[in-house]
Amino acid sequence: MKHWIRALVLAALGAGLAALPLLAQAPQPDSAVAPLKLTARQERGAQAYLAYCAMCHGDHGAGDGPLAAELTRRGGVRPAHLDDAARLEQLGGAGLRRVIMRGGAHTRRSNLMPAWGERLAPGVVADIAEYVRVLPRLNPGIPAATIAKYLAAPPGSPAEGRTLFVHFCSGCHGPEGKGDGFNADTLRVRHKIRPRNLTETEYFAKKTDRELYATIALGGGHMGKSVFMPGWTYRLSPAQIKNLVSYVRAISNTPSRP
Repeated sequence: MKHWIRALVLAALGAGLAALPLLAQAPQPDSAVAPLKLTARQERGAQAYLAYCAMCHGDHGAGDGPLAAELTRRGGVRPAHLDDAARLEQLGGAGLRRVIMRGGAHTRRSNLMPAWGERLAPGVVADIAEYVRVLPRLNPGIPAATIAKYLAAPPGSPAEGRTLFVHFCSGCHGPEGKGDGFNADTLRVRHKIRPRNLTETEYFAKKTDRELYATIALGGGHMGKSVFMPGWTYRLSPAQIKNLVSYVRAISNTPSRP
């Protein structure tokens, strides 16, 4: 059973949350403590964290990502709370990078924690670690509002569509769906393919909703496309896949075609 759960985590996380263009905080009233301003490296880390870690650890590191309940129920483990300052201080920067690089099985933790050093460049891992180290110090109000704004769906599309896209698709397709996610260059160099630019109006205007649904649900290999496009029917409900189709329609500026 644990092997199945680990496969679920790797497939879900490897395919793709999400990214904040900027997480620098807006000023607060004089009576409040000034919020932490992220460095450029930490902002890059926030983008990668939302794309690869938030599914389990949650948008704010509270261990409440969309996969958390399933991991707890089937695997008997709960994602670590990354908003625990004492725990992160004890681990230290080098220790945190080691856990991310080597995964849980090689660092005396759950083997459901993937070894991201096999999939992400060292620089990306270092950026994630830098962001995670400041998670406990982020002002709880401002980041929540910033993330909520970033996850807001385009007009006319279901609210869940944008959030699902950020958590499950942006790692390859990019934060705005332009085919420029963290995995895009690796796919190009190693496999001579690039993730689809989901904002291409001319391409998607010719596609029916049924075709889009089938591609998301079954994956590229079943639709005459790249086998590196995973099938999400094992993880997402039919309603969630329909919400993703609506989101693609919104960002490609194309009408629904039953």
